[in-house]
Amino acid sequence: MTVVAAVLAAVVVVVSVVKTAQFDRQRDTVSGVPAPLAIGTALERPRRLPHLQLIDDHGRAVSLDAWRGRWLVLAPSMTLCGEVCPMTTGALMQLQDELRQAGLADQVTVMEATIDPWRDSPARLRAYQKLTGASFTMLTGTQAEIRRLWKFFGVYYERVPEGKPPDIDWMTHKPLTFDIQHTDAVFIIDPAGQERIVDEGMPGVGGHLSATLRGLLDQQGLQDLAHPQLPWTSHEVLEDLYYLMERNVPAGSVPKVTPPTREATAVALAGSPQLLAALHRQAGRLLAGDASITEEVRALRGYPVVINAWASWCGPCRAEFSLFASASASYGRRVAFLGNDTSDSAQDAREFLAQHPVSYPSFQGTTSSLSSLAQLEGLPTTIFINRAGRVVFVHTGSYDSQTTLTQDIERYALGI
Repeated sequence: MTVVAAVLAAVVVVVSVVKTAQFDRQRDTVSGVPAPLAIGTALERPRRLPHLQLIDDHGRAVSLDAWRGRWLVLAPSMTLCGEVCPMTTGALMQLQDELRQAGLADQVTVMEATIDPWRDSPARLRAYQKLTGASFTMLTGTQAEIRRLWKFFGVYYERVPEGKPPDIDWMTHKPLTFDIQHTDAVFIIDPAGQERIVDEGMPGVGGHLSATLRGLLDQQGLQDLAHPQLPWTSHEVLEDLYYLMERNVPAGSVPKVTPPTREATAVALAGSPQLLAALHRQAGRLLAGDASITEEVRALRGYPVVINAWASWCGPCRAEFSLFASASASYGRRVAFLGNDTSDSAQDAREFLAQHPVSYPSFQGTTSSLSSLAQLEGLPTTIFINRAGRVVFVHTGSYDSQTTLTQDIERYALGI
């Protein structure tokens, strides 16, 4: 079960020891899209993992030291979770496929470690692998060692009473007697055994899971599947690995969406209300820094607003830009779209906009330009504002598909 908001606040102390990674703007982009940090938070000072005696899915005693010399992607999970954990498994399975396609499978190990040492025995882990088709390593251990593991990473978990009526154990077909609240996250560990990146949030799989994994979700899990909070995706984890490996993301590895032509966009947006039509007339323009995006938001009161904070040097921003081009053409008669070019040079931003046309303008600014609306934790970030001018949702990181962006526009901007 996903931890409640009050508990999340208590876990914020973990994030206080890290800072948002600085993007490398000097990478050579000839061979592909540059690979800045996609969504996670990099530790200012990498921390070496403690020695822990864990147990793998075959019942063998193991330590994370056994994977020295390889990159590790590690996520907390449990086999009896009906909410986010099946999504975590699905996202890690996607990541395994992407690593194989990228030729990195021999350098990166993907694994889950339990937050339920009371029930997740090696036999249960093997049964879960057989049920779901997951082929990556799964770890369990004594209650004391699992507690030590997740205390190091700052992951909260706690036994709580089971709901009424209780869920049924998929393996024994008996009612469950307790549940577990826990934080959702993914961690990257370098070949020297040091924690390098942490991303607290739910996995985003674009609403798609295998029938088996989807069947493990309860009603709350289905809602999380459609609208994950602070989602990370397998592709973003892969981009973070490229960043740490000091490589460029290969051309063609990012999702491709063909945006509508300028002519098609003009036809789609013809007859827009006056305030929205004024934005369309400034399509693709970079507005000077003395123009205030917050003043524009106030002027648009009565219309929902979607703000995309981006930069020309940000690989994930570039990857998702065509999604916003398509979405703004589809919804621009009802929703105001704005861009916030963040900590970028005007020349680079204008050149990028000329090559990637959208139906709305962007304001030149910094991360503080939007501080009155939301605190940016990285790029890209998308802010959803309702008709009353209130921020109702902040999506940190890039969108992995047109469907996911559309779902958020309809839910948070239009209230559908």
